Amino acid sequence: MIRETLVRFRSDLVGLDSKVLVALLYTAFGLTCIFYFKNQNAVAAFLEGTSLESFGQWVAYSPDNNLPGLGWWSLVVTVFYFILPALIIKFLWQADLRDFGLKPRLEPGFWKLLAVCTAIMLPLVYLMSLTDGFAAKYPFLQVYNGEPYIGQTLLIWELIYFLQFFGLEFFFRGFLVHSLKPSLGLYSIFVMTVPYCMIHFSKPMPETLAAIAAGIFLGWLSYKNGSIWLGLILHCMVAFSMDIFALHAKGLLF
Repeated sequence: MIRETLVRFRSDLVGLDSKVLVALLYTAFGLTCIFYFKNQNAVAAFLEGTSLESFGQWVAYSPDNNLPGLGWWSLVVTVFYFILPALIIKFLWQADLRDFGLKPRLEPGFWKLLAVCTAIMLPLVYLMSLTDGFAAKYPFLQVYNGEPYIGQTLLIWELIYFLQFFGLEFFFRGFLVHSLKPSLGLYSIFVMTVPYCMIHFSKPMPETLAAIAAGIFLGWLSYKNGSIWLGLILHCMVAFSMDIFALHAKGLLF
């Protein structure tokens, strides 16, 4: 009985599209690793008693600000959102990264569409910045030593933040959409949107709901144009404005 079940299970798997199977299994694996490995306290505990103990303490308990911890988080997501998927594309599938959202060109009407999206999103972000949930979550950067937020520390943080957004856009709108596209067609956009929405579960509810609409729209843009660049620029602009609005609401901007 068990042998027959295993044989049927194997025969069913053999008939699946291997690229879709790898992409979806990697999505489950990669998001799991990000969830657990990004925990700075766990890093400090794991490295305790080793030659890297001071590094773990710096990452988790920096006395000046939480920038080391945020840098660790960005490193983890960059590895699992970009580096490992890129290795799968190049060496397992022997494909071109440009076919997974990284075409080195902007689609026609790019700047006009960017201007329209920005005009719609910035007022919404400002209204969200007035809510208690938003104020409790943003900015991610926390300064403990009294240093002004506007300065080198904030600049470094925004660059780190933008780096992880590149990985995020590549993973969801590049790797996931375009690996599923040949078999699932437009359904690839909606399959991608499910895990994309779920990574927002720790954020305010309006932002999580907005992620559904954003995931579908940005996924469609990448699906049609083969490029993640508009989504990346929008993400970075919105993220920066969220930090600025949050700092302003808390009286920390100047």
